[in-house]
Amino acid sequence: MPQSFRNASSAQSDIKAAFTDAATMFVDFVLPPACSFCKADLERNEGTTDGITLCSRCRVNFTNNQQPACLKCGMPVGPYVDTSNGCPECSRRGFRFEEVIRLGVYQDSLRTACIRGKSPGAEALATAMVSLLWHEQRERLTEFSPDVVVPVPQFWLHWFTRPHHQALTMAEALAERLSIPCLDRAVRKTRRTVDQSSLPKAKRLKNLEKAFQMRRGVNLKGQRVLIVDDILTTGTTSNELARVLRKAGASSVAVAVIAVVP
Repeated sequence: MPQSFRNASSAQSDIKAAFTDAATMFVDFVLPPACSFCKADLERNEGTTDGITLCSRCRVNFTNNQQPACLKCGMPVGPYVDTSNGCPECSRRGFRFEEVIRLGVYQDSLRTACIRGKSPGAEALATAMVSLLWHEQRERLTEFSPDVVVPVPQFWLHWFTRPHHQALTMAEALAERLSIPCLDRAVRKTRRTVDQSSLPKAKRLKNLEKAFQMRRGVNLKGQRVLIVDDILTTGTTSNELARVLRKAGASSVAVAVIAVVP
């Protein structure tokens, strides 16, 4: 390529970048960026340095639960409980995932955000919450060192009634942060199930029995897999999905969620 052409191409790129920056500044001046949750105008530099489009108040509200958590299931525990092998509740469950990495507890404003994040057009809120999860739990996420991210799938009919799948939006955003693939089509949900939150604990396992299936041709042998969902209640959904992933060859499975239900 002639040097003159390279110089012209570089100049065009610089002009394009400068125009994009100017356009962004103009839009921000006319329509100041707002918090993805409370819609308050973001202060200068909020959301620009770390990509978390949440105001300072919402960030604090979403992360103000500093109670110790079980490393295995993510549930709140007492200050002196040894959870290296799980808490008294989950140690009897035989979970097929190693750990739960979560932002907070399903209560107050974080509960409201999780519910609102399922709505159509709530992609920005879902992305902001998982970006905050990355900011707060980056060390644990990178320490687990996943090879791929897998969102909890929804039944195909739900795409007509729930066009925004929060778990997929979050999985894509987290995969980008981790610089690894998001395997959004690796697993399919084979049948429609009753909402887990509406069932007693004894019926939840039966409800999801054989509900997930690996798609043909997917090879996870030796892969470390990070399951992503918005909420973890009893862990039944993630546990069943982890079983399927391990059967497909996954060497380790962890779960990342926005909130756990105590």
